[in-house]
Amino acid sequence: MSAGEKEAAFDRVYAELFRDVYAYFNVCFGAQTAEDLAQEAFLRVWKAIDSDRIPDNWRAWVFRCAVNLKNDFLRQKYAGEKSQTAAEQIFSAQDAAAVPDGAQLSIQSALAGLPADDRELLTLKSFGFTSEEIGEFLKISASAVRTRLQKAKQSFKMNLEKEGVTDV
Repeated sequence: MSAGEKEAAFDRVYAELFRDVYAYFNVCFGAQTAEDLAQEAFLRVWKAIDSDRIPDNWRAWVFRCAVNLKNDFLRQKYAGEKSQTAAEQIFSAQDAAAVPDGAQLSIQSALAGLPADDRELLTLKSFGFTSEEIGEFLKISASAVRTRLQKAKQSFKMNLEKEGVTDV
C-alpha cells in the first residue's frame, strides 16, 4: 500500500469513528483520559493499516481495540480494584440541542449513577452495536448482554425518574 493510500484509508476510518471512540472513553473515564486513549486507539489503526492484517469491519475492530484499551487502562490504574469514574458526558453539542432545556445535566447524573458496566453496555448499544458484537467485545454471551442491557435500561430509567426527567 502506498503512503497516499495508507493516509487516505486512515483518514476515512478516523473521520467515521473518532467521535464515537472518544465518546466511549469519555463515558468511562472523563475527557482527559478519553483523549489519550482515543489517540492510542487510532495509533493502533495506523499500525494496522501499515500491516497485512487489515480488518474487514473497521468499526468492530476499532471498538474491540477500544474495549481492550479500556480494560488495560483499568488493570494498570486500579490493579484489580473496581474503578470509580469521573462524571460522564455522552452528549455532543449536536445531541444536546435535542434534549429539553435543563435535562442534559439530569440525564448525565442519571447515567453517572449507574455502575460502570451498565454505562458501558448502554454506550455500546447507543453506538448501534448488536448484542452479539457487544458480547464479543466484553467476552460474554449475547444472551447475557441482552439480560444486562434490560437491567441497565431499567436502572437508567429509574435514575432518570429520580432526576425528574420523564420526557426524553
